Amino acid sequence: MRLAAFALSALLLQAAPWARAQDAEAAGPQATPAEPPAPAHAEAPRDWEGALGAILRYGPEYPGSDLRGTSASASFFVRYRRFSISNGGGFVTRRADDVLRGVGLDLSRSERTRVGLQLRLDRGRNDGSSAGLEGLGDVRATLRARLAATWRLGGWRVGGGWSVDALGRGGGNLGDFGIAHEQRLSPDTVWNWGVTLTAAGDRYMQSYFGVTEAQAARTGYPVYDARAGLRDIALALGMRSELTPRWVAIGGYSRSRLLGPAADSPLTIERNTWGLSGGLAWRF
Repeated sequence: MRLAAFALSALLLQAAPWARAQDAEAAGPQATPAEPPAPAHAEAPRDWEGALGAILRYGPEYPGSDLRGTSASASFFVRYRRFSISNGGGFVTRRADDVLRGVGLDLSRSERTRVGLQLRLDRGRNDGSSAGLEGLGDVRATLRARLAATWRLGGWRVGGGWSVDALGRGGGNLGDFGIAHEQRLSPDTVWNWGVTLTAAGDRYMQSYFGVTEAQAARTGYPVYDARAGLRDIALALGMRSELTPRWVAIGGYSRSRLLGPAADSPLTIERNTWGLSGGLAWRF
């Protein structure tokens, strides 16, 4: 009942850009015209484009933590025809596409649909990054391969994806499905909201939310065998403003709730959490 009320209130508020997380990216819906609103300073599509910027984030130290922290990172994006490479998302492109993390390849593309492959670095988790993780050991960095599809209808997007740990280092499998909407507030400013539901396999859940006997002996946490299931539902609200033909600013608020085995983990102190982000980029 609490989960239903949580999701219903979010939909009524229409609060959320396409969001989540972290390792689960998603895509979402759109109608006539099939492309989302183009930036006021948009240029004609061309074979290549790119962006350089910086993003500041504030949020929990790890999913389920009651401790928060701030981080800053440089962001880049380069696309040549069907190929792209990026270490982050959120900066609209000249053809108003989603920016996908990692190395990407568009397998199929039309006015309403897009199917693509991604390969990206998953940095795993360091047990020294938060007091709540000390003694658990690190989750090793790996490469994740993801197949994703998006269907657009006007200002709406719906889509999903499935990713796997390509190196077998404990990352396991992740699946996500979501819906999002984008609307122009002015010639230069667009806001968007979205809802994403993410599920994970046994190995991912055990790596990030489980506690083995050895870990329990080192940390005092009870032994916990995390099984496959829903991981979380994430909601977000975002805004993007075209400052000049070259400069774009973005900002966002996200809120998520851990579900199923993730919510029941002894590592989870706060099931409900929120975060803020903001960034500035120069496009070329």
